Amino acid sequence: MKFKFDNLNELMEILKSPGEGNPPISAPDYLLKREAFISGQDEAAILEKLDKRIAISRASLIKGLTIPQFSSSGLTRGAALAFYNSKRKLLDNELYRRSISYALAINEVNAAGGRIVAFPTAGSSGIVSGAIWAWWDVKNRAAFIPIMEEDSPFPSELRDAFLISSLAGILIAQKASLAGAEGGCQAECGSAAAMAACALAFLEGLSLEDCFSAAALSLKNSLGLACDPVAGLVEVPCVKRNAFFVHNALLAADMSLAGIKSIIPFDDVVFAMKDISSSMPANIRENAMGGLAAAPMGIKIKEDLSQGRAFSL
Repeated sequence: MKFKFDNLNELMEILKSPGEGNPPISAPDYLLKREAFISGQDEAAILEKLDKRIAISRASLIKGLTIPQFSSSGLTRGAALAFYNSKRKLLDNELYRRSISYALAINEVNAAGGRIVAFPTAGSSGIVSGAIWAWWDVKNRAAFIPIMEEDSPFPSELRDAFLISSLAGILIAQKASLAGAEGGCQAECGSAAAMAACALAFLEGLSLEDCFSAAALSLKNSLGLACDPVAGLVEVPCVKRNAFFVHNALLAADMSLAGIKSIIPFDDVVFAMKDISSSMPANIRENAMGGLAAAPMGIKIKEDLSQGRAFSL
C-alpha cells in the first residue's frame, strides 16, 4: 500500500485502489496503517496513544469549565466559564454555545500553564477538540461533568473524527504550514478550523469529498490572518480567536450539510494559503512586532509585564 501522497486527489485514488487486489479502504483505517508504517508500531499501540490524547483533550476542557483559568500575565481571565454560564444570549443553540465554551476552555488551560493537546498547535488547541467534543456531547445529551479516564478506549466514531481532522492537517502541513512563524495565524487557527470542519462533516455522515469541501470553505475564509500575539504570549488574541474559529468550522460544516460546495477545491485553497504566507510581512508572523502587538495597548501590556506588573482591566 502506498503511504505517500502529495494532494487530496492522490489520496482519494489510494483509498479507492489500495493495491494488491485489496478492496477500498476508509480514510481512518488508512491513517492507522500509515502511522504504523511510519512509526514502526502496531495499530493497537497507536490507538492506545490516540485514546490518551483524546482523554487529555477532554480533561482540559473539563478543567477550563470547572475552574476559571487565570494566567500569570492577567490576560486570560476565565472567559470560558463566563460564556458557558451567561444568561444573556443572542444565539441560544446548544452546539454553538458548547463548542465556543469548550474551545475557550481548552485554550485558557494552555494559557494558564495546564496540559493540553497541541492540535495542531498550542495556540489553536481548542478548536478541533472543542468542536468534536461539543458535537459528541450534544448528540449523546451528555452532561458536561463526566470525566473519562486517560486509559479508557473511545468509540470508533470519536476516534475516526480525530483521525479525519488530522488528515486535513497532514495535507496542509505538506503543502503549506501549520506554524504561525511561517504562515501567520491562517496556519494555526485557520488550519485548525479547517480540520474541525472536516471532522464535523464526517460526524454528520458526509462523504470524504464533502468533508474536504467543508475544510476548503473554512480555510479560505481565514486566508491572510495575522499572527500578532501581544507581548509574545499565546493569549491575546489567541484564546478568544479559538472561539471565533470554532464557529467558522461549524458554519462551514453546516453549509456543506446544505449541499453548498466550495468552488475552489481544498488543494487549491492550501496552495493559496502557501502563496499568501510567502507574501506576509515578517512582523505579523508570530514575532509580536506588528498588528495587535504593536497597537498602543499591546505595547503598554508588554512594558507592564516586563516590569512585573500583570494586566488588569
